Amino acid sequence: MADIFKIYTGDYSKEGYDGGIDDAKKAKPKNKLKFFKAVNPINCVWNFNNAYDSFVQNYDKGYLDGQRVVNEVYTNSTKGEKMSSSQNYEYHLQLLDELQRNLNNLKPKIDELRNKYNNQLNAMHSAGFFDDYIDPLKERYMVFKSKIEELQNLIDEHKRKISILEEATRDSQARARR
Repeated sequence: MADIFKIYTGDYSKEGYDGGIDDAKKAKPKNKLKFFKAVNPINCVWNFNNAYDSFVQNYDKGYLDGQRVVNEVYTNSTKGEKMSSSQNYEYHLQLLDELQRNLNNLKPKIDELRNKYNNQLNAMHSAGFFDDYIDPLKERYMVFKSKIEELQNLIDEHKRKISILEEATRDSQARARR
């Protein structure tokens, strides 16, 4: 009887939520195509939009809740209790170091991209392309160059903030050991 009601209403929220939790707990990527396994074939014609929306929305909620369970966001601990462990400090320092390395790797690639664009413009000019064609590209290059410089300034700012965070984390770690 429940299946008839589910088919009539197109409500697959429970199946979506359960599927999301299962995938998150198993560390699987999101797969909303599971909808077609969970849904009754009649709902592919009858009330499809509601069936799909209810499944997908609740799948996302279930996936998020499953990640919260896996990452122990719902534990009943006092605020800051886990921060006192040196293992957690080390984990945060590793994350900050990884972010710093990623930003350091990104900066030369951005420079290379800007230089390639400029070299291409110079090659076009030396190859005899008309100025009518090159001038708009040079204007775009100037805008692109300014955006690249803004991005590099942002990277430098984030690197400074990371350094401050690393220092604060090390200070907190040293205080926790005392």
